[in-house]
Amino acid sequence: MKDSMRRAMSGVAFACLLVSGLMLRVSPARAAETDAAVQLQNAFTQVADKACKAVVVITNKRVEQTPMYPQMPPEFRFFFGIPEDEGQQPGRQPGQRPEDPHARKMPKPVGKGSGIIIRADGYIVTNYHVIAESDDLEVKLSDGRVFDSTKDKDSVKVIGKDEETDVAVLQVGKGELKDLPTLEFADSDQVRIGEWAIAVGAPFNLDYSVTVGVVSQKGRHDVGMTTFENYIQTDASINPGNSGGPLLNIRGDVIGINNFIMTGGNMSRGSIGLGFAIASNLVKQVSTALIENGGVSRPFLGIGMQELTDDLKKQFNVENGVLVSEVMKGDPAEKAGIEPGDVVLKIGDKRVRTPNDLLFAVLAYKPGDKIPVLVDRRGKEQEFSVVARQRDTKDGKSPAIHGQDDLLNELGLALGETDEGVAIAGIVGGSPANAANLRRGDVIIEVNRNPVKKIKDVIDALGKTQNNMAVFYIDRNGAKFFVPLPLGGDGKGK
Repeated sequence: MKDSMRRAMSGVAFACLLVSGLMLRVSPARAAETDAAVQLQNAFTQVADKACKAVVVITNKRVEQTPMYPQMPPEFRFFFGIPEDEGQQPGRQPGQRPEDPHARKMPKPVGKGSGIIIRADGYIVTNYHVIAESDDLEVKLSDGRVFDSTKDKDSVKVIGKDEETDVAVLQVGKGELKDLPTLEFADSDQVRIGEWAIAVGAPFNLDYSVTVGVVSQKGRHDVGMTTFENYIQTDASINPGNSGGPLLNIRGDVIGINNFIMTGGNMSRGSIGLGFAIASNLVKQVSTALIENGGVSRPFLGIGMQELTDDLKKQFNVENGVLVSEVMKGDPAEKAGIEPGDVVLKIGDKRVRTPNDLLFAVLAYKPGDKIPVLVDRRGKEQEFSVVARQRDTKDGKSPAIHGQDDLLNELGLALGETDEGVAIAGIVGGSPANAANLRRGDVIIEVNRNPVKKIKDVIDALGKTQNNMAVFYIDRNGAKFFVPLPLGGDGKGK
């Protein structure tokens, strides 16, 4: 019995020694893998720690008339002796107080977004739509300090805003702050597809949330959100409230500011892995102009542009370039001698292959600059010097984008107010508006049979939607037609 026990114990000891030997053989490799994983983890935590200190939470506040008896059922109105028809004057809801011009109206939070501190003296860059149509703004820093223009109107100052790129700059602290933590802009032209992308913001009121993904694509444009578009696409989770916050590389530098997402349709407002951030080079250019000048002055050549298809390349006998489809009478390009049918090859020293390339190459100059334009004209290269003039908003192809309401977001619509009325300034891909083939520039005449002149009229009319189906009456270049758009059955419509 004792011999059997000894043999068994010897076997166990041998097995343990064998396992230990195997572990010693593989442990260096495993240790190296673990070390690499820990180093990557540390890189993410360092970025999060650095970025969160320089990210702010912005609350948009607007004045609203407060109901005296909000949403009071008829039986309670009877109990308190309140007439059923009280408050039925145009523009007022049942139970709403009559307008009192002397009453103090307190702004209420209607939306939340994020921002990035870019200068130690309190300058913050964010999206224009985060602050659009605000009566007051509240900015909360990561250390808990709050600057609220409701309490001190000078504590938050709008330095400048550019609706055509959806960028705005604020300053907090009246210029008295000196040592706020900041983030630096990376060169977005050097960003590579597949690089890490880290987003920070306040999605669904969850302040300072950090999400991680990769750069899915860069140089996205023609998505219909703004006039000048240069987006970095990412699968890092971005949701409502992330707008204006940073998209960062693994070194903690800003490669873009988060702007919008494409969602899963009517049933979801959340991320499906298609998020878009305004490229940092564009943000840096615009924010610098806003800080220095309070606005952005853009040059204008006065040409219509067309992308070269394979057939057009053969027809014009060129390999690349941008076709001039129109030259506006009296504008700089015509004065310089450029003609329809010219193929633009270079702006300055930058070669252009698409209309978007040409647009942003021109934007590197200022009004009044002499811009060298190299063209191919019937097989011969010619260079022209175009003295750009100041671009007016009427020169753009789309109206300026205004702040968005939840119902407009659900439909995938960005709207602008023009001389013709409320026009569509942008459409989100995959949205109901996109599925209904609405287009930028369409003018909205009615919503749910209610005439609309302002964006607020559209939002008010959407609140009267029946059976979760809004009906838009559209004017498209003189052709008028009705378009039904579905709204989710979540209580927003009637």
